[in-house]
Amino acid sequence: MAIRMPNLNKVHIAGNLVDDPRMGLLESGVSVANFRIASSQSFKTRDGEWKEKTCFVDVVAWRRTAELVGQYLRKGSPVLIEGELQTSSWQAQDGTQRSRVEILSRRIQFLEKRATEKFTEEESVEKPDQNTEPVSDSEYEDIPF
Repeated sequence: MAIRMPNLNKVHIAGNLVDDPRMGLLESGVSVANFRIASSQSFKTRDGEWKEKTCFVDVVAWRRTAELVGQYLRKGSPVLIEGELQTSSWQAQDGTQRSRVEILSRRIQFLEKRATEKFTEEESVEKPDQNTEPVSDSEYEDIPF
């Protein structure tokens, strides 16, 4: 009897924007925002020395979420991203095929108080077709940025 494993593609990551978001608008009028975050982790070596390791991750946001990202986030802004991994590919100028793994954001929580104060409850940063509950700030008070 074969065991069937369910497919699961879900990511939660917190970090800070490395640069300002790159904004775009498709011919169809759909907004897109691309940005990169840096997520750091501290650990202790065998020698007892504390070190930090940083992971850089590309993120893409669409529609209203992209518009809010472009409006409120800047280099250094702390965010919590919920989404899924996807592969994007393109042809480079030299004709070679390139690809990368990025996070397709489903939900972005702005962790900077002044950014979250700028928009009203009607301006949700959730993807419009998602049926998820809003996350309260208190759930993430222990995040170290």
